[in-house]
Amino acid sequence: MSNLNIELNTYREKLPTLLGQIGKYAIVKGAEIVGVYDSYEDALKFGYNKFGLEPFLVKRIAPAEQISYFTRDFAQACPA
Repeated sequence: MSNLNIELNTYREKLPTLLGQIGKYAIVKGAEIVGVYDSYEDALKFGYNKFGLEPFLVKRIAPAEQISYFTRDFAQACPA
């Protein structure tokens, strides 16, 4: 299992305990929530200071995943 899968699973498992902090950003390293920060930038800065270039996950705390749809369907003509 990849680091990302481990960290995503950790986030999902710990989510019920994080729901009091909706909108903040959790830092996940392996099977541990390392910290929670008010902004993505603060979380990222902490992560790089603590882990350097080792992989870690910064995830916005939300009760449900936001699904985004992207397409590469370029067959349609571009309106001029």
